[in-house]
Amino acid sequence: MKSFLPFKSYREWSIKPKLITITSLLLLGSVFFESYLSYIQYTRDFHEQSSNKVQQIIEQVSLNIDTYLDDLYRLTLFPYRNGSFMQSLEEPTDHTELAQLEKRRRIETFLDEMMIFPREDILRVSIVTDDIYSSARLPTKLIPDERMEDYDWYRQALASQQYVVVPASKNEFNPSGNVQLFSVVKQLRSITNTQKILGIIKADANYKGIIDIVERAKMGQNGGLFILDAQNDFIYASNDAFKDTVLATVQMEGNMKGGYLLNTTVIPKMNWQIIAINSVNEMNSEAIHTRNRTLFLSIASALLAILVLIVFIRHFLKPLLAIVKLMKDVEMGRLDVSFLSNRRDEIGYLGAAFNRLVGRINEMLRENTVLVKEVYESKLLQQEAQINALFSQIRPHFIFNTLNLISLSMQSGKQERAVDHINALSSLLRAMSQWDKEMPLQKEIELLHAYLGIQSSRFEGRLDYSITIHPELYSLPIPALLLQPIVENAVLHGCERKKGKTTIVVTSYKLTDSLLIEVKDDGSGMDADTLSSLQQKVDGFYDTESPGSNHTGIGLINVNKRIKVKYGIEYGLRIASLPQAGTTVTLSIPYLQMVKEANDV
Repeated sequence: MKSFLPFKSYREWSIKPKLITITSLLLLGSVFFESYLSYIQYTRDFHEQSSNKVQQIIEQVSLNIDTYLDDLYRLTLFPYRNGSFMQSLEEPTDHTELAQLEKRRRIETFLDEMMIFPREDILRVSIVTDDIYSSARLPTKLIPDERMEDYDWYRQALASQQYVVVPASKNEFNPSGNVQLFSVVKQLRSITNTQKILGIIKADANYKGIIDIVERAKMGQNGGLFILDAQNDFIYASNDAFKDTVLATVQMEGNMKGGYLLNTTVIPKMNWQIIAINSVNEMNSEAIHTRNRTLFLSIASALLAILVLIVFIRHFLKPLLAIVKLMKDVEMGRLDVSFLSNRRDEIGYLGAAFNRLVGRINEMLRENTVLVKEVYESKLLQQEAQINALFSQIRPHFIFNTLNLISLSMQSGKQERAVDHINALSSLLRAMSQWDKEMPLQKEIELLHAYLGIQSSRFEGRLDYSITIHPELYSLPIPALLLQPIVENAVLHGCERKKGKTTIVVTSYKLTDSLLIEVKDDGSGMDADTLSSLQQKVDGFYDTESPGSNHTGIGLINVNKRIKVKYGIEYGLRIASLPQAGTTVTLSIPYLQMVKEANDV
């Protein structure tokens, strides 16, 4: 189908546009591919380095918060440094109002001294024994008659010597206003009897100290740093725009998508989670700028290389295209052309080879004029030799003996038998006129019956034969007179040279892709040397017509050559024989090919 496009298909292009196009595509493709791979690798490495750097930052933030909490923990140990204070806690309280007021004054005075500690984030310090003592920077709702046993943190502190952290959501003693605070609670024990629990000390602080630590970490304009407590409530958020996204990510326990990197770490003492979000585009802004600049420079360099390549290819291909033009002239019949150049490179060698080729063609044309006649005459002689070989298969003495048999049959009054022999001989002679054609296998079998019928009458009971060919093979086409020479060879060497009775059996075997036809006689057979010599003659290892060679097996040689020429060297004749045990000749031809030929017909 002819293309209606205004440009030619790639196969019709000349070598120059092909080279330019392919080289240009390779250059540009390699530039884009290399730039893309470099950008991907750089981005991946940058992401990994950035993620590691951010992870280190938030882990340092976590460490600083841990250090900050340690300071709060150490604050709860401050009472142990004052022996008189601990003695005031341990001594029993008189039930008089004056004694109770005096004890409260001593304890809260000590707590006031603790509050002088120059950290504004610590809002209150409380000690809970049988009574509640407190010192605070802000008003408190804590009242002495509250039931402390109702608070989980109080029960936990009494049950464990570890620190108990009370988050803002569970801290009941919030000061007035919107200031959220968390608490660190520690069990107080007697310094004289460590098994005795005096009460607990509770330090309340707001999140200012933690926020000061977090704000030192910068996540960029399109990112943020967030701290969530165990209930996923925000303790700190540097960018409110990402709050919903952070909550959704934490609840799904997944990584953020849409061009953002997410790093997380935990603060084990508080069971808090620190989340850092960074914009990939913001992180890669410099990388994208570098990529675009590199890509632009690479494309410019590639275009310059393509321009230089075009000039070089035009100069390089000019003599080659000249040779192509001369070859087209030779194709049109002009043999008086030559390539004129003094180049010493490969193109110069190609031009010299072209001149030698044209000269050789002129010489071959002159020789061809002489050889055509010789080849034609040789083919005629070869065809005549094949005809003579085929005709020699029906030996003259066989025809003479057959005619003599017909004459004797008529003289003895056996006219019907004589007529049968005449018809059989007529069929054989008629088949010889079609030696270069094909015939159905059934017709070939009929010729074998005719030939063997004549020979059986001639030998008067010394020759029996049977032909067993499956009827489904009858329609297969085979070259004419393919089996007759094999059967004739069996009669000649099996029956004529044997005094007793001889039986010839013709059978067929169908393999997967081959058809085997076997001609077997129970004649005198031959020894191993004779068999090897005959097989070599049939296979054509030496000339059977050379001086000193006999004419044994000429019919088999001709059949073998005809099979190999038509069907291929893997098919042909194989001979097996043993002395006094007879000879078997197996003919192999391609079954599937014959079936296809029969179907085509």
